[in-house]
Parts: sequence; C-alpha cells; structure tokens
Amino acid sequence: MKPTKSVQSSKCVDGPVRLDTLLTELMFEILEHMELADALRFRLVSRYCAEVVLLAPSILRRLLRHVKAPLPYSPKPIQTLSGKEVLSLCRRAFALEANWKRKLDRVKASGFLPLHRLYHVALAPGGRYLVAAYRSRSGEEHFIGLFDLEHQPGPAMLASCPTHSPVESITVTWMKNKDRQGIAVNWVRDLPLEKQATQIRGTETVVIFISLKTIESLSDPNYTHKDSPWEVLCNRQWKVSKVCVSMANNVLAVGISPNTLSFYNLEDGRKSSLKLAHLPHSAMPDPMIFAIKLMCDGTILIIRGEAGHSSQLNLHALEAYEIPDWGSSVTDANPFNCNYIHSNQNNYTISQMYRRQKTCDKPTSEEFIEATGYIPPVTISVESSPPHKGITQYRLFPVRDSTSTDAEPKFGYSWPVTVWTGHYAEHDKHRTRTLSLSGADRSLGFPFTTPGRGMTPVLGEFMVLDSYGEESIPSVALPVNIENEVIQCVAWDESSGKIVLCTARDLKVWVLDFAV
Repeated sequence: MKPTKSVQSSKCVDGPVRLDTLLTELMFEILEHMELADALRFRLVSRYCAEVVLLAPSILRRLLRHVKAPLPYSPKPIQTLSGKEVLSLCRRAFALEANWKRKLDRVKASGFLPLHRLYHVALAPGGRYLVAAYRSRSGEEHFIGLFDLEHQPGPAMLASCPTHSPVESITVTWMKNKDRQGIAVNWVRDLPLEKQATQIRGTETVVIFISLKTIESLSDPNYTHKDSPWEVLCNRQWKVSKVCVSMANNVLAVGISPNTLSFYNLEDGRKSSLKLAHLPHSAMPDPMIFAIKLMCDGTILIIRGEAGHSSQLNLHALEAYEIPDWGSSVTDANPFNCNYIHSNQNNYTISQMYRRQKTCDKPTSEEFIEATGYIPPVTISVESSPPHKGITQYRLFPVRDSTSTDAEPKFGYSWPVTVWTGHYAEHDKHRTRTLSLSGADRSLGFPFTTPGRGMTPVLGEFMVLDSYGEESIPSVALPVNIENEVIQCVAWDESSGKIVLCTARDLKVWVLDFAV
C-alpha cells in the first residue's frame, strides 16, 4: 500500500475529507484509538478500509491476544512486530492447528544442498534457523553451522564454529543472555582416550551463543566481520562416557550417572550441584540417568532407573527435584514428586518447550491465568514394553498452585503423570526401533534406528503421536520425491510445524512445512 500525499489544512478543503486520501500512517493512528470491535466493523466500509485494518499493527496485536491456538515462537517482542509479521504468526498458528487435526495431510516441501555432510540437526523454536553438525569434505574437520532457512533467494549458512571432533548431540534454544536475545547451542562430544588401559573416554559439553542482532547482520551481504560471531558461555569436561543435558533460561543442567546433577549459570558462571539419594526399591546400587529436563516452575525432571537386560522389566523412576540455590551443594536429595514404572526400554525423550509463546508482551492477570501461566505440558516418550508394540507417553499438565499465598498466581505441574500407549499399525510392527521427537502439544515418531547409523533404512513415512487421540498410531507418507530416500538425521519444531530431513545419498536437506 503506497502512502498518499498529506491533505491540506481544513480551511482550504471544500467538503469532507475522503478516507483514501489520508496517509496510511495516519489511518493506523486513528485505528489505534478505536475499540477493537469498532475497528473490525470499520473493515466493512470499503475495500481500502479492509486493507488498512488488516495491515494495522495495533489492530493485529490486539487480535493476537484472542488467539487460542499455540503460537509459533517469536524471538522479537510482540510490540515490535510489524503488521505482516503478526499476520504471519496468526496464519501459521491456525494452519498448523487445522492440519494437525487432519493428521498432517497437507505439506509444502522444499530442498537445498548445504555443500556439507550434515549428521546432526536441530531447529531453533520458530523454525527459521537450523543448527547442524557437519564434517568437512575431507572428513578431518568438524563444525557447527547456523543456517537461515528463510534467507533470500534461498537457505544459507550464516556462521560456523569448529568442534574439533564429531559431536554426539546438539541442543538449541532461544535465550536472553546479558540483555541480548539470541540463539544458544549446546553440544556434547567424546574426548580422546587419556589412558588406553582404562578405555574410558571423557565427555565435553560446550554452550555457545550468538545474538539476534548479529544474526540479522550476517544476513546482510554487505556485512563484514573479522572476529567469530560466537561467544562461549560454558565449557565443561568430565571423565565419564556419557552425560545428559538440558538448557533453558540461562541455565545448563548436566546429569552424570549414577546420581549427580550439576547446574551452571550461563550469565555469571555460578554453579550448584545435587546428589540424589539411592533409588528406593531398586536392586541396582548404581542406576542410570536416562534423561533430564529443566522445568519452568523452578524444578528439574529426572528419569533414571535400572539399565538391565532388555528381555526383563526394570524399575524406572520419573522424579521432580527442587533446583538448589547457586553456590550450594545438596546431598542425598529426595524428590518431592515421583512415579515408578517398569520398563525394558530406556530411549526416553522429553519435550523441549520451556514456556509457551505469549500473545502479548504484558498480559493482564486474567490472560495470565487463562493461559495457565504460559506453562506448557511436558511429554515423555519411550517405546512400549512387551507385550505391547508401540509408543508410551507420560504427560504432566500445568495447574494453578492453590496453596500459594502470593498475590501473583503461581503454576506448577499436576502429579501423577497421565499415561497413554499407542499401538503401531500392522505395517510398522516389524520396526526394531523408533526415534520419538516429543513435543509439548505435538509429537512425532520416525521408524528407524539411531540418526547417523550407516545402515539407516529407507524412510517412507513417519508417525503422528497424539495422546489425545485413538490408541492406533497413524502414519503420514512423506512427499513422493523423498519417500525412497535414506534419512541421515531429522529435526522437528512443533511451534512452526517444520520438519528438516537430511538425506544420506545426495546430502540434500529437505524442509517440510505443515503449516499450510
């Protein structure tokens, strides 16, 4: 819409002023002072008025407060978004919600060649930025790369950081560090053997950070920089072969089997630790920590238990602990909530969403309560134990704390967990392993073994894990042009509805957008 010329003083104008002769910015200002209902009725005056209302940022931001579908994550404050950006958020939320109810029967697929072999991928919430671990063409150098999937004219890698050796896992989240909004990336990698006699590898976990301002600057082809755009927030090493990590709200949590958790403040370097008490009813003195998650109610969720033979059921525990104060060490800690289960599987995955996207920057008390404090449910997925063949999900739902005496409402999670078991369709029962990508609201399953394995089978479909639906797990066919590809790794962002698949044959990256 092109701004028109400003009108002259009312003394020089004969008759009333036509609305379509006013500056667009002036029309936006008029609409900002209208009641929302009046502004929406104003759309009916003419086609021009309808276009102005649909582009008015203040109207769209007020409409956004009434959206009930989960919103895609926005790294920018809602108040700073343009009308088109707010409209894009709404359209994506509505389209994904409708498509999810139809079991993802519509998809828009696009692909690109990254010129590197990607072997681990993770999508930053919002679905625009992809973080990938990749090797150089010689295979001797290893890096973490940041890709902009919405870069014009096509996806592009904006920045990279060396990792010195292959990484075992990567975790990505948006974070506000020292008043800078940006992307934090955590990777875990094996360290070289120190003593050949013991054959015990060390493990390193690193957190790097890049600000949103820097990311936007890197998208400019005329931008030049000499220094690395990444900042190292944390670098820790342990003489153990495996750790579990969780990162959120400027905190890195590291779980070290059998019973130790360490917490690191990513802003000022402070730390604390938690040593767990012996697992009750367990015959195993040293249980394994399978997965952990930092919760937005100030607690940490831990899944641990006996790692016995897969042919027998073992005791596992889903536990919630208070996070200790900075600078303190708590020993023999007992959980304040716990559920015991018996399982012979230990491939647990936990949804990563820390907090829901707010519909406005300053919600009212009523909006805060209605949104349950913007606390999302927590989903834990694991393969079902015999005689079942399928996926079992354990879920925690947010609830208001009725015992709190504070003026501000407080929210936590309702225990015990709710349980849902979905059964594989007949053609999926032969699968030996399923990779579950747990989401707070939307979870997916991919019927192959572990990403990165050379013998990964051809992937022609994936599963929709909907614990609100029926017990039979439905499958969704991949687009025809990739249904016979060997998939190296996969990433899923439930807020935007995007899946990223990396093929092993032609090294192509496919982006599947289900918000259509």
